Amino acid sequence: MMRTIGTIALCAAFLASSSPAAQAARPPKGKLKIAIAVKDGPTRGGTLHCGPDGGTHPHPRAACDVVRKVGGDFNKIHVPADETCGEEVKPYAVVITGTWRGKKVQWSKGYRNFCVMQAAGGKLLS
Repeated sequence: MMRTIGTIALCAAFLASSSPAAQAARPPKGKLKIAIAVKDGPTRGGTLHCGPDGGTHPHPRAACDVVRKVGGDFNKIHVPADETCGEEVKPYAVVITGTWRGKKVQWSKGYRNFCVMQAAGGKLLS
């Protein structure tokens, strides 16, 4: 009986004192794949990890800030009413898949041109 109590106490102490190495090994809060395609042009893409921020995205910290601002709900990304992007038509399509805080994410949206896409998603869609 004493041995069992000692083992439980030892396990509790171990779990309570998580080391920095153990904290660094935690999975990110978000793991996303982003693909951006332009009509008659190449498709480019990359990964975005948030919490800690990283991946192959060119601006992971700023991109994760956008994701955190919308709480992982990409339907909240909108083109500002005061955007001044002009009427050029060169369509872009964006697809984002993965997980955000344990929930599956699958989102896609089309934009009439690069400027409008940037106005909506900022560094997330760069």
